Amino acid sequence: MNANSDREYIDNKVGDVRTAVDDLRVTMNERFDALRMTMDARFKATDAKIDSAVAKGTAEVIKWVVGLFVTTIALNVALASVVLHVALREPPPPPAPSPAAATVQPIYTPSVIIQLSPQGAAVLPAAPAGGKP
Repeated sequence: MNANSDREYIDNKVGDVRTAVDDLRVTMNERFDALRMTMDARFKATDAKIDSAVAKGTAEVIKWVVGLFVTTIALNVALASVVLHVALREPPPPPAPSPAAATVQPIYTPSVIIQLSPQGAAVLPAAPAGGKP
């Protein structure tokens, strides 16, 4: 073999290896691109699921907050109306005297007089005012 043919042989072999490596690189890039597209699609699907779950949760919280707000207002209005109704109610008129109650005479008990004697002194009790001793 001469130098030119050796050089051409080596160049051809290097060119073949370079071509094989380039083909392998292109194939790997195609695989990575396909994998990247698959992963992007999966991420988009997952993002959509998360977004829908967050939107559903937000709607649920808003619904409960509005419901509690309306209920609180209704209870406050009801409580205020009950308090005002009780506070502004007129007292009932006094009952009319019945004819039977007008003829009954009240019974008066006489006053009781308690006399205390000084310590050691003996005092007899007083005689009743209008009666026998």
